[in-house]
Amino acid sequence: MNKTLTLLAFLVLIAFLGGVIYSNADQSISQSVSRQKTLNRPHLFSEMTRATVMDSRGQFGGRIIDLVIDPDGGISFAILSPSAMDGRDERLVALPFNTVTFDDKYFVLDTTSEKLANAPLFRRNYPRARTWAEDANRYFGIQPSWEEGVACEIAPGMAHQISMTKGWNRPYEATEIVGTKVRDPQGEEVGKIDDLVFDNEGRISFAIVGYGGFMGIDQNLVAVPANFLSYVEEPRHFVLDATKEKVLSAPLFSKKTLDDPRWADGVYGYFGQQPYWTNEK
Repeated sequence: MNKTLTLLAFLVLIAFLGGVIYSNADQSISQSVSRQKTLNRPHLFSEMTRATVMDSRGQFGGRIIDLVIDPDGGISFAILSPSAMDGRDERLVALPFNTVTFDDKYFVLDTTSEKLANAPLFRRNYPRARTWAEDANRYFGIQPSWEEGVACEIAPGMAHQISMTKGWNRPYEATEIVGTKVRDPQGEEVGKIDDLVFDNEGRISFAIVGYGGFMGIDQNLVAVPANFLSYVEEPRHFVLDATKEKVLSAPLFSKKTLDDPRWADGVYGYFGQQPYWTNEK
């Protein structure tokens, strides 16, 4: 009898501990991501498109394959492929950027997979029109920021007066920008946009320009302040506010320096600009 009671007590203890472990593991995904509607630190576009997406229940929600950037340089939407593990699903959904949080491992959505399944579809030519953005915002319960009397809700911190871009006359997908040629004021090609750096409020702070190498292999990378580049629609390219020699002599970019504010200050200083964040303190 005593042995039976001892065995039952042991099984109850194991079940209790198992429940605690399962509960902690189940919470680890949601707790690993800051619930503030910002990025937890500066991130590369290429990092963000490799991250796993989890819904509000901790279930796999798809892959982020692109970002829609508004004309001021802030992320307005994350483009989600809900079902394809490789991000190649043709069914795409535009998520208002302040409905997701992101750290180094996960995008976490403030919605369920069922909600995503019925979301309005996104098409690649949509950034040229506003109606799709209105539909996407309202579906996820976000009032469009451009409506009269409504403060900006799309990207936290975007209500400031600093424009991070030049020559943008509409929203662009990040994949439209990456790979675009960069020329100096004399029209000489310097390189191509290899990547984009977004600050912790989802704004473009730097464009990573690649030059040299062969077909993108062994190329050199330098960071250029985003508002140091002017976009030209036809033929599509960026124009630097600097000479080719200035860019080629710039300190090389390394992902390891991305979190170092001294590095960011140094890049702006090298190009003769005051960092925009010093005006926001």
